[in-house]
Formats: sequence, structure tokens, C-alpha cells
Amino acid sequence: MTSCEVYRPKILVVDDDQEMRQLLDDVLTREGFHVAQAANGSEALVAIRGTAYNVIVLDKIMTDMSGLEILPEIKRLQPGAQVILITAFGDRETGVEAIGKGATAYLAKPFGISVLVQMVKKVLEQKIGEA
Repeated sequence: MTSCEVYRPKILVVDDDQEMRQLLDDVLTREGFHVAQAANGSEALVAIRGTAYNVIVLDKIMTDMSGLEILPEIKRLQPGAQVILITAFGDRETGVEAIGKGATAYLAKPFGISVLVQMVKKVLEQKIGEA
């Protein structure tokens, strides 16, 4: 990185809903993050093997595999990545399971976009505080 370049945390948005992926990409990009997208769990694993991400926003329910199914593999490949699991079927048990499998945070749909942005910033700050 040259002295003129600004560090931008890398975020991977994993959701099989194309409109949701694009919305999150647009909002997080405007907030200054470098954002990549994956349409399913298989694409996410390919992306994670090729690039280190600071935060992964992971949908629970996807067409090929669930976010909970791939979460352990994500944490194996990138143990330092902060994972935020999002789901339309939010319940306490899912949250506990997600955290147990390595998620940093859990967010139930529908959520305000500003809530997600604040959550991303918070988990990044926590990661910096741990370093």
C-alpha cells in the first residue's frame, strides 16, 4: 500500500437474494468498505480461499447450503474474520448456535440497514481492540 492509499476493510456479503446482496454492497461501499459478493455457500468458500476478509455478512438460509453449515469452514479458513449471521428466521436458539460455531454477531431480518452498518463497524472495532 502506498502512502496515498487508504486502508479499506474487506467485507464479503453472502446471500442468495441478489437484491439483498446488492443493497448491502451499495450501502457498505458508500460507508468506505471494499465489498465483494457471493451468491451461495460454494461461491463464498471459493472467495474466502482467495481473499482475506475482515467481515463476512452471511445469510443463514441459502439454496446450496446454510450459513450455519459453512460457518465452521469459514472460521477454519479465516479464523480472524468477523462473521455476522443474518436470517429471516430469527430465534434465540439460532443465535446461540451461530455464536457457538464462531459467528461474532447475529442479526434477524428485517433489520434497518443502519443497524447492520453499525454492527459491522462495532465488530471491526472489537477486532482492533483485541489486536
